[in-house]
Amino acid sequence: MSRDDASRKIPSSAPPLSWPPPGMERLQGSLWRVIVLAWTGSLILVLPLLWALAVEQPFYSLGPFEDNWELGMAIAAVGAVFVVFAFFQLWVVIRGAGKAADLGYGMTTILEVAGDSGRDTGFLIQGKRHFASLDPARQVSVARARMRGALLLLGAAVWMMVGFGLAILLAARGFVTPSGIWLMTMGPTALLGLAGGFFIVTQNTVVRELQTEWNAQEGMNRIHGESEAWNQALDEAGDSIALGAGDRGVGRRFTTAAAVVVVLFLLGFGPTATIAVTTALGPILAEIAVPTFLSVQEMAGGAEVLRRYTVEKDPAISPQAAGAALQNIAFVGETGDPEPMEEEPSTRYGMSWFPMGNFPDPFSETVAADLMARPLGDFATGEQQALLQAASHPAHEEFHLLAQAEIADVVSGRWTLPFPDSLTFQELPWPRFQAFRTAALAQVAKASVELSNGQPDEAEQTLRELISTGFLLIDQGPTLLDNLIGVELTRVGANGLEGFYRRTGDPTAAESLAWARAGALAAAKKSRAGLVPEDARLLLQGVPTLVQNDDALRGLRWEYFATFNMLAPCINLQKMVFGPGETLD
Repeated sequence: MSRDDASRKIPSSAPPLSWPPPGMERLQGSLWRVIVLAWTGSLILVLPLLWALAVEQPFYSLGPFEDNWELGMAIAAVGAVFVVFAFFQLWVVIRGAGKAADLGYGMTTILEVAGDSGRDTGFLIQGKRHFASLDPARQVSVARARMRGALLLLGAAVWMMVGFGLAILLAARGFVTPSGIWLMTMGPTALLGLAGGFFIVTQNTVVRELQTEWNAQEGMNRIHGESEAWNQALDEAGDSIALGAGDRGVGRRFTTAAAVVVVLFLLGFGPTATIAVTTALGPILAEIAVPTFLSVQEMAGGAEVLRRYTVEKDPAISPQAAGAALQNIAFVGETGDPEPMEEEPSTRYGMSWFPMGNFPDPFSETVAADLMARPLGDFATGEQQALLQAASHPAHEEFHLLAQAEIADVVSGRWTLPFPDSLTFQELPWPRFQAFRTAALAQVAKASVELSNGQPDEAEQTLRELISTGFLLIDQGPTLLDNLIGVELTRVGANGLEGFYRRTGDPTAAESLAWARAGALAAAKKSRAGLVPEDARLLLQGVPTLVQNDDALRGLRWEYFATFNMLAPCINLQKMVFGPGETLD
Protein backbone atom coordinates (compact mmCIF):
# COMPACT_ATOMS: atom_id res chain seq x y z
CA MET A 1 0.00 0.00 0.00
CA SER A 2 1.39 3.40 -0.98
CA ARG A 3 1.67 6.39 1.32
CA ASP A 4 -1.02 8.22 -0.69
CA ASP A 5 -3.42 5.30 -0.23
CA ALA A 6 -2.74 5.34 3.49
CA SER A 7 -3.43 9.06 3.63
CA ARG A 8 -6.82 8.51 2.06
CA LYS A 9 -7.70 5.73 4.53
CA ILE A 10 -6.45 7.47 7.69
CA PRO A 11 -7.06 11.18 8.11
CA SER A 12 -3.89 13.18 8.45
CA SER A 13 -5.40 15.28 11.22
CA ALA A 14 -4.87 12.52 13.82
CA PRO A 15 -2.43 9.66 14.23
CA PRO A 16 -4.05 6.34 13.53
CA LEU A 17 -2.46 4.70 16.59
CA SER A 18 -1.84 5.74 20.16
CA TRP A 19 1.63 5.23 21.53
CA PRO A 20 2.57 3.26 23.47
CA PRO A 21 -0.11 0.71 22.77
CA PRO A 22 -2.58 0.06 25.60
CA GLY A 23 -1.11 -2.22 28.28
CA MET A 24 2.50 -1.58 27.22
CA GLU A 25 3.12 1.69 29.02
CA ARG A 26 5.62 0.20 31.50
CA LEU A 27 7.45 -1.56 28.69
CA GLN A 28 8.22 1.63 26.78
CA GLY A 29 11.97 2.29 26.68
CA SER A 30 12.63 -0.39 29.32
CA LEU A 31 15.20 -2.13 27.13
CA TRP A 32 17.51 0.86 27.38
CA ARG A 33 17.41 0.79 31.16
CA VAL A 34 18.61 -2.79 30.95
CA ILE A 35 21.33 -1.80 28.46
CA VAL A 36 22.66 0.93 30.75
CA LEU A 37 22.63 -1.33 33.81
CA ALA A 38 24.22 -4.24 31.93
CA TRP A 39 27.02 -2.13 30.47
CA THR A 40 27.72 -0.46 33.81
CA GLY A 41 27.80 -3.74 35.71
CA SER A 42 29.82 -5.61 33.09
CA LEU A 43 32.45 -2.88 32.81
CA ILE A 44 32.84 -2.55 36.59
CA LEU A 45 32.84 -6.27 37.31
CA VAL A 46 34.48 -7.86 34.28
CA LEU A 47 37.23 -5.45 33.22
CA PRO A 48 39.24 -5.57 36.50
CA LEU A 49 38.89 -9.35 36.60
CA LEU A 50 39.83 -9.61 32.94
CA TRP A 51 42.91 -7.54 33.61
CA ALA A 52 43.88 -9.70 36.58
CA LEU A 53 43.18 -12.92 34.72
CA ALA A 54 44.44 -12.31 31.21
CA VAL A 55 47.64 -10.41 32.03
CA GLU A 56 50.56 -12.77 32.70
CA GLN A 57 51.79 -12.45 36.29
CA PRO A 58 54.42 -14.28 38.35
CA PHE A 59 52.94 -16.73 40.83
CA TYR A 60 53.97 -14.60 43.82
CA SER A 61 52.01 -11.59 42.59
CA LEU A 62 49.04 -10.86 44.83
CA GLY A 63 47.04 -9.54 41.90
CA PRO A 64 46.59 -6.07 40.44
CA PHE A 65 45.47 -4.59 43.75
CA GLU A 66 48.31 -6.24 45.72
CA ASP A 67 47.67 -5.56 49.43
CA ASN A 68 44.56 -3.49 48.68
CA TRP A 69 42.42 -6.56 48.05
CA GLU A 70 39.55 -4.86 49.87
CA LEU A 71 39.36 -2.34 47.02
CA GLY A 72 39.12 -5.14 44.47
CA MET A 73 36.37 -6.81 46.47
CA ALA A 74 34.47 -3.52 46.76
CA ILE A 75 34.67 -2.89 43.01
CA ALA A 76 33.54 -6.43 42.28
CA ALA A 77 30.66 -6.09 44.74
CA VAL A 78 29.45 -2.87 43.10
CA GLY A 79 29.68 -4.43 39.64
CA ALA A 80 27.89 -7.54 40.86
CA VAL A 81 24.99 -5.46 42.17
CA PHE A 82 24.60 -3.77 38.79
CA VAL A 83 24.81 -7.09 36.94
CA VAL A 84 22.26 -8.79 39.17
CA PHE A 85 19.89 -5.85 38.82
CA ALA A 86 20.44 -5.75 35.04
CA PHE A 87 19.62 -9.41 34.57
CA PHE A 88 16.61 -9.06 36.84
CA GLN A 89 15.38 -6.08 34.83
CA LEU A 90 15.96 -7.99 31.59
CA TRP A 91 13.91 -10.85 32.96
CA VAL A 92 11.16 -8.37 33.92
CA VAL A 93 11.24 -6.82 30.43
CA ILE A 94 10.97 -10.22 28.76
CA ARG A 95 8.12 -11.25 31.02
CA GLY A 96 6.40 -7.96 30.22
CA ALA A 97 6.94 -8.64 26.53
CA GLY A 98 5.35 -12.04 26.99
CA LYS A 99 2.28 -10.47 28.55
CA ALA A 100 2.10 -7.99 25.67
CA ALA A 101 2.25 -10.89 23.24
CA ASP A 102 -0.63 -12.50 25.09
CA LEU A 103 -2.61 -9.29 24.51
CA GLY A 104 -2.17 -9.82 20.79
CA TYR A 105 0.75 -7.52 20.00
CA GLY A 106 3.31 -8.68 17.47
CA MET A 107 7.03 -9.19 17.98
CA THR A 108 7.97 -6.08 16.02
CA THR A 109 5.58 -3.86 17.96
CA ILE A 110 6.90 -5.18 21.26
CA LEU A 111 10.52 -4.54 20.26
CA GLU A 112 9.62 -1.06 19.00
CA VAL A 113 8.01 -0.18 22.34
CA ALA A 114 10.79 -1.70 24.48
CA GLY A 115 13.48 0.17 22.53
CA ASP A 116 11.62 3.49 22.43
CA SER A 117 13.89 5.51 24.69
CA GLY A 118 12.97 8.79 22.96
CA ARG A 119 9.24 7.98 23.11
CA ASP A 120 8.79 8.96 19.46
CA THR A 121 8.70 5.58 17.73
CA GLY A 122 4.94 5.93 17.35
CA PHE A 123 5.48 8.98 15.17
CA LEU A 124 8.28 7.22 13.28
CA ILE A 125 6.35 4.14 12.20
CA GLN A 126 3.32 6.27 11.20
CA GLY A 127 5.27 9.02 9.46
CA LYS A 128 3.91 11.76 11.72
CA ARG A 129 5.34 15.01 13.07
CA HIS A 130 9.01 15.38 12.13
CA PHE A 131 9.00 11.94 10.47
CA ALA A 132 6.36 13.02 7.95
CA SER A 133 9.02 13.98 5.42
CA LEU A 134 10.50 10.47 5.41
CA ASP A 135 9.61 8.16 2.57
CA PRO A 136 8.42 4.67 3.57
CA ALA A 137 11.78 3.06 2.80
CA ARG A 138 13.64 5.42 5.14
CA GLN A 139 10.97 4.91 7.81
CA VAL A 140 11.67 1.21 7.69
CA SER A 141 15.43 1.83 7.72
CA VAL A 142 15.35 4.12 10.77
CA ALA A 143 12.92 1.88 12.66
CA ARG A 144 15.05 -1.18 12.02
CA ALA A 145 18.22 0.70 12.97
CA ARG A 146 16.66 1.53 16.35
CA MET A 147 15.75 -2.06 17.11
CA ARG A 148 18.98 -3.51 15.79
CA GLY A 149 21.11 -0.98 17.63
CA ALA A 150 19.39 -1.62 20.95
CA LEU A 151 19.54 -5.39 20.60
CA LEU A 152 23.18 -5.35 19.52
CA LEU A 153 24.22 -3.10 22.41
CA LEU A 154 22.32 -5.31 24.83
CA GLY A 155 23.94 -8.37 23.32
CA ALA A 156 27.38 -6.79 23.68
CA ALA A 157 26.85 -6.03 27.38
CA VAL A 158 25.42 -9.46 28.10
CA TRP A 159 28.19 -11.19 26.15
CA MET A 160 30.87 -9.38 28.12
CA MET A 161 29.55 -11.16 31.20
CA VAL A 162 28.54 -14.47 29.63
CA GLY A 163 31.60 -14.68 27.39
CA PHE A 164 33.88 -14.03 30.33
CA GLY A 165 32.15 -16.72 32.35
CA LEU A 166 32.46 -19.20 29.49
CA ALA A 167 36.10 -18.25 28.97
CA ILE A 168 36.83 -18.97 32.65
CA LEU A 169 35.23 -22.39 32.42
CA LEU A 170 37.12 -23.24 29.23
CA ALA A 171 40.42 -21.80 30.48
CA ALA A 172 40.23 -23.82 33.68
CA ARG A 173 40.12 -26.93 31.48
CA GLY A 174 42.99 -25.83 29.28
CA PHE A 175 40.98 -24.91 26.19
CA VAL A 176 41.63 -21.15 26.32
CA THR A 177 44.87 -19.23 26.84
CA PRO A 178 45.15 -15.88 28.67
CA SER A 179 45.12 -14.03 25.35
CA GLY A 180 42.19 -16.21 24.32
CA ILE A 181 40.20 -14.91 27.27
CA TRP A 182 40.70 -11.36 26.01
CA LEU A 183 39.63 -12.37 22.52
CA MET A 184 36.69 -14.49 23.62
CA THR A 185 35.38 -11.84 25.98
CA MET A 186 36.12 -8.57 24.24
CA GLY A 187 36.07 -9.69 20.58
CA PRO A 188 32.32 -10.33 20.29
CA THR A 189 31.63 -7.52 22.76
CA ALA A 190 33.50 -5.01 20.62
CA LEU A 191 31.96 -6.31 17.39
CA LEU A 192 28.41 -6.21 18.74
CA GLY A 193 28.99 -2.89 20.48
CA LEU A 194 30.42 -1.19 17.41
CA ALA A 195 27.66 -2.51 15.19
CA GLY A 196 25.00 -1.45 17.67
CA GLY A 197 26.60 1.94 18.13
CA PHE A 198 26.71 2.44 14.37
CA PHE A 199 22.99 1.79 14.03
CA ILE A 200 22.12 4.06 16.96
CA VAL A 201 24.37 6.91 15.82
CA THR A 202 23.04 6.66 12.26
CA GLN A 203 19.39 6.83 13.24
CA ASN A 204 20.05 9.53 15.85
CA THR A 205 21.68 11.66 13.16
CA VAL A 206 18.63 11.30 10.92
CA VAL A 207 16.23 12.07 13.77
CA ARG A 208 18.12 15.20 14.84
CA GLU A 209 18.09 16.52 11.28
CA LEU A 210 14.36 15.84 10.98
CA GLN A 211 13.61 17.45 14.33
CA THR A 212 15.55 20.55 13.42
CA GLU A 213 13.77 20.84 10.09
CA TRP A 214 10.33 20.11 11.55
CA ASN A 215 10.76 22.55 14.43
CA ALA A 216 11.72 25.25 11.97
CA GLN A 217 8.71 24.60 9.73
CA GLU A 218 5.84 23.59 12.02
CA GLY A 219 6.96 24.46 15.52
CA MET A 220 6.01 22.25 18.43
CA ASN A 221 2.26 22.15 17.76
CA ARG A 222 0.85 18.83 18.78
CA ILE A 223 -1.29 16.79 16.49
CA HIS A 224 -4.67 16.14 18.11
CA GLY A 225 -6.84 13.11 17.93
CA GLU A 226 -6.53 9.49 18.78
CA SER A 227 -7.29 6.38 16.81
CA GLU A 228 -9.59 3.53 17.54
CA ALA A 229 -8.32 0.42 19.29
CA TRP A 230 -4.69 -0.17 18.49
CA ASN A 231 -4.77 -3.48 16.75
CA GLN A 232 -7.90 -2.64 14.72
CA ALA A 233 -6.39 0.62 13.54
CA LEU A 234 -3.12 -1.10 12.77
CA ASP A 235 -4.84 -3.73 10.67
CA GLU A 236 -6.82 -1.08 8.82
CA ALA A 237 -3.72 1.01 8.18
CA GLY A 238 -2.07 -1.97 6.49
CA ASP A 239 1.15 -1.19 4.58
CA SER A 240 1.11 2.47 5.59
CA ILE A 241 2.64 1.40 8.92
CA ALA A 242 6.33 0.66 8.56
CA LEU A 243 7.18 -2.96 9.33
CA GLY A 244 3.66 -3.74 10.51
CA ALA A 245 2.91 -5.66 13.70
CA GLY A 246 5.10 -8.64 13.04
CA ASP A 247 4.27 -12.16 14.22
CA ARG A 248 1.41 -12.50 16.67
CA GLY A 249 0.81 -15.07 19.37
CA VAL A 250 4.46 -15.30 20.37
CA GLY A 251 3.97 -15.34 24.16
CA ARG A 252 5.70 -18.69 24.53
CA ARG A 253 8.78 -17.34 22.81
CA PHE A 254 9.13 -14.66 25.45
CA THR A 255 8.56 -17.21 28.23
CA THR A 256 11.37 -19.27 26.76
CA ALA A 257 13.51 -16.17 26.41
CA ALA A 258 12.96 -15.38 30.11
CA ALA A 259 14.23 -18.84 31.00
CA VAL A 260 17.21 -18.31 28.70
CA VAL A 261 18.01 -15.07 30.54
CA VAL A 262 18.11 -16.99 33.82
CA VAL A 263 20.47 -19.55 32.27
CA LEU A 264 22.69 -16.82 30.83
CA PHE A 265 22.78 -15.12 34.22
CA LEU A 266 23.86 -18.31 35.97
CA LEU A 267 26.34 -19.14 33.23
CA GLY A 268 27.93 -15.72 33.13
CA PHE A 269 27.51 -14.38 36.64
CA GLY A 270 28.26 -17.63 38.49
CA PRO A 271 31.90 -18.10 37.42
CA THR A 272 32.56 -14.36 37.39
CA ALA A 273 31.20 -13.80 40.89
CA THR A 274 33.09 -16.83 42.14
CA ILE A 275 36.47 -15.66 40.95
CA ALA A 276 35.65 -12.11 42.08
CA VAL A 277 35.33 -13.40 45.63
CA THR A 278 38.34 -15.68 45.39
CA THR A 279 40.61 -12.85 44.27
CA ALA A 280 40.85 -11.95 47.96
CA LEU A 281 41.87 -15.45 49.04
CA GLY A 282 45.43 -15.31 47.73
CA PRO A 283 46.47 -12.12 49.54
CA ILE A 284 44.71 -13.25 52.72
CA LEU A 285 46.37 -16.68 52.66
CA ALA A 286 49.72 -15.12 51.88
CA GLU A 287 49.46 -12.76 54.84
CA ILE A 288 48.41 -15.57 57.18
CA ALA A 289 50.56 -18.49 56.09
CA VAL A 290 53.88 -17.32 54.74
CA PRO A 291 55.59 -14.94 57.19
CA THR A 292 55.09 -17.13 60.27
CA PHE A 293 57.32 -20.00 59.10
CA LEU A 294 60.67 -18.27 59.01
CA SER A 295 60.95 -17.85 62.79
CA VAL A 296 61.76 -21.56 63.13
CA GLN A 297 64.68 -21.16 60.74
CA GLU A 298 65.85 -18.31 62.95
CA MET A 299 65.63 -20.46 66.09
CA ALA A 300 67.43 -23.32 64.37
CA GLY A 301 70.18 -20.92 63.35
CA GLY A 302 70.52 -19.80 66.95
CA ALA A 303 70.89 -23.43 68.05
CA GLU A 304 73.78 -24.15 65.67
CA VAL A 305 76.31 -23.10 68.30
CA LEU A 306 75.32 -26.21 70.28
CA ARG A 307 76.38 -28.62 67.53
CA ARG A 308 79.84 -28.86 69.11
CA TYR A 309 78.20 -30.65 72.05
CA THR A 310 76.81 -33.53 69.98
CA VAL A 311 78.10 -37.08 70.45
CA GLU A 312 80.02 -39.17 67.95
CA LYS A 313 77.92 -40.81 65.24
CA ASP A 314 77.68 -44.53 64.52
CA PRO A 315 77.29 -45.28 60.78
CA ALA A 316 76.01 -48.76 61.61
CA ILE A 317 72.70 -47.37 62.86
CA SER A 318 70.26 -47.53 59.97
CA PRO A 319 67.88 -44.67 59.13
CA GLN A 320 64.95 -47.06 59.56
CA ALA A 321 66.05 -47.96 63.10
CA ALA A 322 66.35 -44.28 63.99
CA GLY A 323 62.91 -43.54 62.54
CA ALA A 324 61.42 -46.40 64.56
CA ALA A 325 63.11 -45.12 67.73
CA LEU A 326 61.52 -41.69 67.27
CA GLN A 327 58.09 -43.28 66.94
CA ASN A 328 58.72 -45.38 70.06
CA ILE A 329 59.53 -42.25 72.08
CA ALA A 330 56.39 -40.54 70.79
CA PHE A 331 54.23 -43.33 72.28
CA VAL A 332 55.89 -43.72 75.71
CA GLY A 333 53.09 -44.14 78.26
CA GLU A 334 50.43 -44.19 75.53
CA THR A 335 47.90 -47.02 75.44
CA GLY A 336 45.64 -45.85 72.63
CA ASP A 337 45.80 -46.75 68.97
CA PRO A 338 47.73 -44.62 66.49
CA GLU A 339 45.84 -42.17 64.33
CA PRO A 340 44.86 -43.07 60.77
CA MET A 341 47.97 -43.17 58.56
CA GLU A 342 50.17 -43.26 61.71
CA GLU A 343 52.51 -46.22 62.10
CA GLU A 344 52.31 -48.50 65.14
CA PRO A 345 55.49 -48.13 67.26
CA SER A 346 57.80 -51.13 67.05
CA THR A 347 58.25 -51.10 70.84
CA ARG A 348 55.58 -50.04 73.31
CA TYR A 349 56.53 -48.63 76.73
CA GLY A 350 53.47 -48.82 78.94
CA MET A 351 55.05 -46.91 81.83
CA SER A 352 55.12 -43.14 81.47
CA TRP A 353 58.27 -41.11 82.00
CA PHE A 354 56.98 -39.49 85.19
CA PRO A 355 54.22 -40.43 87.64
CA MET A 356 50.99 -38.52 87.32
CA GLY A 357 51.34 -35.02 88.74
CA ASN A 358 52.71 -31.57 88.03
CA PHE A 359 56.38 -32.38 88.52
CA PRO A 360 58.42 -31.45 86.66
CA ASP A 361 56.59 -28.49 85.17
CA PRO A 362 56.88 -28.91 81.37
CA PHE A 363 55.92 -25.29 80.75
CA SER A 364 58.67 -23.75 82.88
CA GLU A 365 61.47 -22.14 80.88
CA THR A 366 64.01 -22.96 83.62
CA VAL A 367 62.88 -26.48 84.50
CA ALA A 368 65.96 -28.18 82.99
CA ALA A 369 68.39 -25.92 84.85
CA ASP A 370 66.35 -26.34 88.05
CA LEU A 371 66.54 -30.14 87.82
CA MET A 372 70.33 -29.98 87.46
CA ALA A 373 70.84 -27.34 90.15
CA ARG A 374 70.16 -29.55 93.22
CA PRO A 375 71.20 -33.02 94.32
CA LEU A 376 68.50 -35.67 94.49
CA GLY A 377 68.23 -35.46 98.26
CA ASP A 378 67.14 -31.82 98.15
CA PHE A 379 63.93 -32.69 96.31
CA ALA A 380 60.73 -33.68 98.08
CA THR A 381 60.00 -37.37 98.45
CA GLY A 382 57.41 -37.42 95.65
CA GLU A 383 59.72 -35.46 93.40
CA GLN A 384 62.58 -37.88 94.10
CA GLN A 385 60.34 -40.79 93.11
CA ALA A 386 59.42 -39.02 89.88
CA LEU A 387 63.08 -38.37 89.05
CA LEU A 388 64.10 -41.95 89.83
CA GLN A 389 61.27 -43.36 87.68
CA ALA A 390 62.30 -41.16 84.76
CA ALA A 391 66.00 -41.96 85.21
CA SER A 392 65.43 -45.71 85.16
CA HIS A 393 62.99 -45.76 82.26
CA PRO A 394 63.98 -48.30 79.58
CA ALA A 395 63.05 -45.91 76.75
CA HIS A 396 66.32 -44.03 77.32
CA GLU A 397 67.88 -46.62 75.06
CA GLU A 398 65.94 -45.04 72.21
CA PHE A 399 67.66 -41.70 72.93
CA HIS A 400 71.03 -43.44 73.05
CA LEU A 401 70.41 -44.89 69.60
CA LEU A 402 69.06 -41.63 68.14
CA ALA A 403 71.97 -39.58 69.42
CA GLN A 404 74.42 -41.70 67.42
CA ALA A 405 72.33 -41.95 64.26
CA GLU A 406 73.55 -40.00 61.24
CA ILE A 407 70.24 -40.18 59.37
CA ALA A 408 66.67 -40.90 60.46
CA ASP A 409 63.91 -42.17 58.18
CA VAL A 410 61.19 -40.27 59.99
CA VAL A 411 58.62 -40.80 57.25
CA SER A 412 58.57 -44.62 57.27
CA GLY A 413 58.88 -44.72 61.05
CA ARG A 414 55.92 -42.41 61.68
CA TRP A 415 53.49 -42.81 58.77
CA THR A 416 51.93 -45.79 57.05
CA LEU A 417 53.28 -46.21 53.53
CA PRO A 418 52.50 -45.99 50.70
CA PHE A 419 50.46 -42.80 50.83
CA PRO A 420 47.18 -42.86 48.89
CA ASP A 421 47.08 -40.52 45.91
CA SER A 422 44.29 -38.49 47.51
CA LEU A 423 46.27 -37.75 50.69
CA THR A 424 47.48 -34.18 51.19
CA PHE A 425 50.42 -33.02 53.28
CA GLN A 426 48.09 -31.31 55.74
CA GLU A 427 46.14 -34.53 56.39
CA LEU A 428 49.12 -36.43 57.79
CA PRO A 429 49.19 -36.99 61.57
CA TRP A 430 51.17 -34.30 63.36
CA PRO A 431 54.36 -35.05 65.31
CA ARG A 432 53.68 -35.39 69.05
CA PHE A 433 55.36 -32.27 70.41
CA GLN A 434 54.33 -32.74 74.05
CA ALA A 435 55.54 -36.34 74.09
CA PHE A 436 59.03 -35.29 72.99
CA ARG A 437 59.12 -32.37 75.41
CA THR A 438 58.32 -34.71 78.30
CA ALA A 439 60.91 -37.18 77.04
CA ALA A 440 63.49 -34.39 76.99
CA LEU A 441 62.78 -33.60 80.65
CA ALA A 442 63.16 -37.30 81.42
CA GLN A 443 66.64 -37.17 79.88
CA VAL A 444 67.50 -34.21 82.09
CA ALA A 445 66.08 -36.07 85.10
CA LYS A 446 68.33 -39.03 84.24
CA ALA A 447 71.35 -36.72 84.07
CA SER A 448 70.40 -35.15 87.41
CA VAL A 449 70.17 -38.55 89.11
CA GLU A 450 73.43 -39.68 87.52
CA LEU A 451 75.17 -36.57 88.80
CA SER A 452 73.73 -37.12 92.27
CA ASN A 453 75.05 -40.70 92.15
CA GLY A 454 78.58 -39.48 91.43
CA GLN A 455 78.53 -40.14 87.68
CA PRO A 456 79.33 -36.73 86.14
CA ASP A 457 80.64 -38.18 82.87
CA GLU A 458 77.47 -40.21 82.37
CA ALA A 459 75.34 -37.16 83.25
CA GLU A 460 77.12 -34.97 80.69
CA GLN A 461 76.84 -37.74 78.09
CA THR A 462 73.08 -37.98 78.71
CA LEU A 463 72.64 -34.25 78.14
CA ARG A 464 74.79 -34.35 75.02
CA GLU A 465 72.69 -37.23 73.69
CA LEU A 466 69.61 -35.09 74.19
CA ILE A 467 71.21 -32.26 72.20
CA SER A 468 72.29 -34.73 69.51
CA THR A 469 68.75 -36.07 69.19
CA GLY A 470 67.52 -32.51 68.82
CA PHE A 471 69.89 -31.89 65.92
CA LEU A 472 68.80 -35.15 64.30
CA LEU A 473 65.25 -33.78 64.18
CA ILE A 474 66.46 -30.36 63.05
CA ASP A 475 68.38 -31.93 60.18
CA GLN A 476 66.12 -34.85 59.26
CA GLY A 477 62.64 -33.83 60.34
CA PRO A 478 60.27 -33.72 57.34
CA THR A 479 57.90 -31.21 58.92
CA LEU A 480 58.39 -27.83 60.45
CA LEU A 481 57.04 -29.15 63.74
CA ASP A 482 59.76 -31.82 63.72
CA ASN A 483 62.35 -29.10 63.33
CA LEU A 484 60.72 -27.11 66.12
CA ILE A 485 60.79 -30.19 68.36
CA GLY A 486 64.47 -30.55 67.54
CA VAL A 487 65.10 -26.92 68.50
CA GLU A 488 63.24 -27.51 71.77
CA LEU A 489 65.30 -30.62 72.58
CA THR A 490 68.55 -28.74 71.99
CA ARG A 491 67.30 -25.87 74.15
CA VAL A 492 66.33 -28.15 77.03
CA GLY A 493 69.60 -30.06 76.72
CA ALA A 494 71.64 -26.83 76.67
CA ASN A 495 69.79 -25.47 79.71
CA GLY A 496 70.54 -28.71 81.53
CA LEU A 497 74.18 -28.55 80.42
CA GLU A 498 74.52 -25.02 81.80
CA GLY A 499 73.09 -26.26 85.12
CA PHE A 500 75.47 -29.21 85.02
CA TYR A 501 78.52 -26.94 84.63
CA ARG A 502 77.46 -24.72 87.49
CA ARG A 503 76.72 -27.64 89.78
CA THR A 504 80.08 -29.28 89.00
CA GLY A 505 81.96 -26.09 89.84
CA ASP A 506 82.70 -24.86 86.32
CA PRO A 507 80.89 -21.49 86.09
CA THR A 508 83.22 -20.36 83.31
CA ALA A 509 82.01 -23.15 81.02
CA ALA A 510 78.41 -22.35 81.98
CA GLU A 511 78.83 -18.64 81.23
CA SER A 512 80.67 -19.37 78.00
CA LEU A 513 77.83 -21.63 76.87
CA ALA A 514 75.17 -19.08 77.83
CA TRP A 515 77.08 -16.27 76.09
CA ALA A 516 77.53 -18.31 72.90
CA ARG A 517 73.84 -19.25 72.82
CA ALA A 518 72.69 -15.66 73.31
CA GLY A 519 75.11 -14.39 70.67
CA ALA A 520 74.05 -17.01 68.13
CA LEU A 521 70.36 -16.25 68.64
CA ALA A 522 70.95 -12.51 68.35
CA ALA A 523 72.94 -13.03 65.16
CA ALA A 524 70.17 -15.17 63.69
CA LYS A 525 67.57 -12.51 64.50
CA LYS A 526 69.65 -9.71 63.03
CA SER A 527 70.39 -11.77 59.94
CA ARG A 528 66.70 -12.34 59.34
CA ALA A 529 65.78 -8.74 60.04
CA GLY A 530 68.38 -7.48 57.60
CA LEU A 531 68.04 -9.94 54.75
CA VAL A 532 64.65 -11.63 54.87
CA PRO A 533 61.76 -9.47 53.68
CA GLU A 534 58.60 -9.36 55.75
CA ASP A 535 56.46 -8.35 52.80
CA ALA A 536 54.28 -11.30 51.76
CA ARG A 537 54.83 -10.66 48.06
CA LEU A 538 58.63 -10.72 48.40
CA LEU A 539 58.46 -13.80 50.60
CA LEU A 540 56.37 -15.59 48.00
CA GLN A 541 58.80 -14.56 45.31
CA GLY A 542 61.56 -16.37 47.19
CA VAL A 543 59.60 -19.56 47.87
CA PRO A 544 60.88 -21.58 44.86
CA THR A 545 64.47 -20.70 45.73
CA LEU A 546 63.97 -21.62 49.39
CA VAL A 547 62.38 -24.96 48.50
CA GLN A 548 65.50 -25.90 46.51
CA ASN A 549 67.95 -24.53 49.10
CA ASP A 550 69.81 -27.40 50.80
CA ASP A 551 70.88 -25.11 53.66
CA ALA A 552 67.28 -24.44 54.73
CA LEU A 553 65.51 -26.66 57.23
CA ARG A 554 64.10 -29.75 55.57
CA GLY A 555 60.78 -29.27 57.33
CA LEU A 556 60.70 -25.63 56.28
CA ARG A 557 61.35 -26.61 52.69
CA TRP A 558 58.54 -29.17 52.77
CA GLU A 559 56.18 -26.75 54.49
CA TYR A 560 56.93 -24.09 51.91
CA PHE A 561 56.54 -26.62 49.13
CA ALA A 562 53.14 -27.61 50.52
CA THR A 563 52.25 -23.94 50.95
CA PHE A 564 53.40 -23.25 47.42
CA ASN A 565 51.17 -26.05 46.12
CA MET A 566 48.29 -24.57 48.08
CA LEU A 567 48.86 -20.91 47.23
CA ALA A 568 50.28 -21.08 43.71
CA PRO A 569 46.97 -22.02 42.07
CA CYS A 570 45.05 -19.27 43.85
CA ILE A 571 47.51 -16.54 44.81
CA ASN A 572 46.28 -14.39 41.94
CA LEU A 573 43.42 -14.67 39.52
CA GLN A 574 45.51 -15.54 36.49
CA LYS A 575 47.11 -18.50 38.25
CA MET A 576 43.78 -19.51 39.73
CA VAL A 577 42.34 -20.30 36.32
CA PHE A 578 45.40 -21.36 34.32
CA GLY A 579 47.48 -22.88 37.11
CA PRO A 580 50.97 -21.91 38.31
CA GLY A 581 52.59 -23.06 35.06
CA GLU A 582 56.31 -23.63 34.64
CA THR A 583 57.23 -22.42 38.13
CA LEU A 584 55.42 -25.34 39.76
CA ASP A 585 56.67 -27.83 37.18
